[in-house]
Amino acid sequence: MRKFLIFYLFITAISGCTNEPKVSIENQTLIGKYHQNTDIAAFLGIPFAEPPIDELRWSAPVHHQPKNSVRHVKSFSPACLQPMGILEWYRDLAEVFGNPRDIVEDLSINEDCLYLNVWTPTLNNTANLPVMVYIHGGSNNSGWSFEPNYHGYALAKKDVVVVSIAYRLGVFGFFSHPEIQGSINANFGLWDQVLALEWIRKNIKKFGGNPNNVTAFGESAGAQDILALIFADPAKNLFHKAILQSNAGFGLPQQTNGNGHVRSSMEDERNRGLKLAKILSTSDKPLSLDELKSVTAEKILNTYQKEFSEHYHSPAVDGYLIERPTWLDIQNKDLSNIRVIIGTNADEYYANTPENVTPEMLEIIANQLFSSMTDDVMGTVKSESDPRNIIDRLYTAEGMLCPSENLAANITSDKGKSWVYYFDRIREGDSAMHPMVRAYHGAELPYVFNTHDEWMTTTNLDNEITDIITDYWTNFAKHDNPNNSNIPNWPEFNKDTKFVQRLGDKIETIPSTESVLCSIYTNQITR
Repeated sequence: MRKFLIFYLFITAISGCTNEPKVSIENQTLIGKYHQNTDIAAFLGIPFAEPPIDELRWSAPVHHQPKNSVRHVKSFSPACLQPMGILEWYRDLAEVFGNPRDIVEDLSINEDCLYLNVWTPTLNNTANLPVMVYIHGGSNNSGWSFEPNYHGYALAKKDVVVVSIAYRLGVFGFFSHPEIQGSINANFGLWDQVLALEWIRKNIKKFGGNPNNVTAFGESAGAQDILALIFADPAKNLFHKAILQSNAGFGLPQQTNGNGHVRSSMEDERNRGLKLAKILSTSDKPLSLDELKSVTAEKILNTYQKEFSEHYHSPAVDGYLIERPTWLDIQNKDLSNIRVIIGTNADEYYANTPENVTPEMLEIIANQLFSSMTDDVMGTVKSESDPRNIIDRLYTAEGMLCPSENLAANITSDKGKSWVYYFDRIREGDSAMHPMVRAYHGAELPYVFNTHDEWMTTTNLDNEITDIITDYWTNFAKHDNPNNSNIPNWPEFNKDTKFVQRLGDKIETIPSTESVLCSIYTNQITR
């Protein structure tokens, strides 16, 4: 009897170890894995579109048609083709904290890259859990859905379904050519996002999610793209609220230059495409679209990067997906149904400012950003002893903080709902004086996902901040409100009082940190 019991327990243990989460969708069974001995099921590298290669390069994404009855989705699929800037940034940061650069693994990239990832605490298709869809940043030129800080297992433990999606980048995603005709003639990366959201709406119920309660959240260019899609008819009802981290406002001047002048236009896209076609041609005649499609992806990427490495890819006003500059939609459309969390980090630009700043440089930058009120601007920041702080404050205010608060003010004025945050936590440790470890662009991400890298200094206070931030984000997804009784109250943004929630060493409500600069900004864009 004892031998039988031991044998039974052994077999049971083996069975438990080999148990795998399975979901059947679209005539295919997806087999995932459980995350590190937890009950969080992970389905990684699910194709939502046919590979955008050959004749599908620079075309609308095509819904994936399964070719096999079973597909194992236990590991991430390659990232979209891109320069290695963000990978090197992670390695730089690891080095700052005293680790070897190769602690951050190499990145596999491929033109065949339209996959998404799902983390869920249940496979009960009646659970109707809120869905949180993450769209990564990287100037629409780089980044990937499974960056170290974007894994969704920790958020999923708070009873939400988390999805991260890929989209075409750079020359493959934000590009056009005079021969590309029809309604889908640019913004291919944004169309990828729309198709991924359509896939989620159709299939997420099988993963325990509620297709009628989807929160899109993103950082940097990801936030900018979400803001554009809020007003895009093809994305209507595919998500219902948004969390816009560090860049929602930044995309606005990129598109309108503060005065309604579109910077990223179809003309711009086609001119870049035509220039690329001329550079790659071996004759005086630029390559046709079909000829461009026959050029290797690597050659296109390398050539484009050499010629346009400094280009920031904003969604182009194509007259169909993006009908007009987003800023005009914010000013003119009904915003009463919009619900957003939006915010900025304290030191968005400090790490990228030059170390030796001259008074002449300061005046030039102030004039570029706040052209008509340079004296007032410089008077506001004159108490700063570090010229780099001045530059950081000016760029952060004009590019992110003030546009974000202005967006929130427009929403609440139209009876919509918005909550504004200000993230200023600076990591502790021996390297804390290094500029990269201030409240830099992206510093909030490991707190949002609870994915603190093992090579970073993470204290009990960091963990406490993380618990509160993840509660705010998931509460918003669940209840359209970030608050509950166990965490500090976060009031809705009010255009008159302009209180924001500080997310840092203290979690507290504070007045807007740049009220004077933001008043100047508002006066400038509304003239």
